[in-house]
Amino acid sequence: MTKPLTKAQIQDKKVRRLKDKNLSNLLLYRFLNHYGYDKGEITARAIIDDILGLIDDYFLVSSSADDLHHIKAGQLVWMAVPVDEFPARGKSIAQTRLMPVVLSLITNEDIDHIAHGFSSAALRKKRIARLFDEAFDQGALLTQLDLAMILGLCDAVISKYVLQIQSDGHLLPSRGNIHDLSGAITHKREIITLYLEGYLTPDIACKTNHSKEAVDRYIADYHKVHTLWKHDITDLETISQLSRLSKRVAQQYIDLLPEKMKHPLPNNIDPVNTSPVSENLDSMKPIP
Repeated sequence: MTKPLTKAQIQDKKVRRLKDKNLSNLLLYRFLNHYGYDKGEITARAIIDDILGLIDDYFLVSSSADDLHHIKAGQLVWMAVPVDEFPARGKSIAQTRLMPVVLSLITNEDIDHIAHGFSSAALRKKRIARLFDEAFDQGALLTQLDLAMILGLCDAVISKYVLQIQSDGHLLPSRGNIHDLSGAITHKREIITLYLEGYLTPDIACKTNHSKEAVDRYIADYHKVHTLWKHDITDLETISQLSRLSKRVAQQYIDLLPEKMKHPLPNNIDPVNTSPVSENLDSMKPIP
């Protein structure tokens, strides 16, 4: 006959039963009974603790500005691709490392904007620029599709606003720009133009919201195409193979080559008179 439990023991048992109804034990049960896991309960609990720690990092706090803090009113957590997680051929987003970023959907500046005369287009452009910059400041990159979902707009509208913002000289640190996923060459043109004007890598990186490594990579790729073209290798297929750049990217760098390289004067052209030398000679013959 077992010894009856004391009142305190009964209360402790109730507390344990309630506390054991948690996500950690639910995951442990599924590990041991549904997932075919056979390494034992201790190892399973270690894995579960790590998983739950990741969940806390992803959904409860942000490490923005090296300061852990809980989400504030008007903010949201979004999954974004880290700046140093580069794309690769055939690499899906499911195979890409992600990190949480805290984004300010509504700020006091937005409210002040409404108070001083509401312009939905101007407010949207402010938010788009802010969201891209906030993610970049936290070491991650947003896409135009991310912004479309966050702001409840179609991606075509986001694309239109992005073009307007960048046409005013603000190059947005989107994933398409930084990781070279978009068809636009705005960022390449700006980086290579600054390089050809004599700016150094740190200055170019600061002016264009790019890392020094990315700037150096763009410059190196430009020099590959420049060197091949200078040696009369102008076939896109060949340039793509030799430079190990996709045809699309190779063509973008070709578009940035000086016009005098891409369209040199023919050998029989007089650079002063800009007319065929043979024609000049013919015109000098006496009239019979």
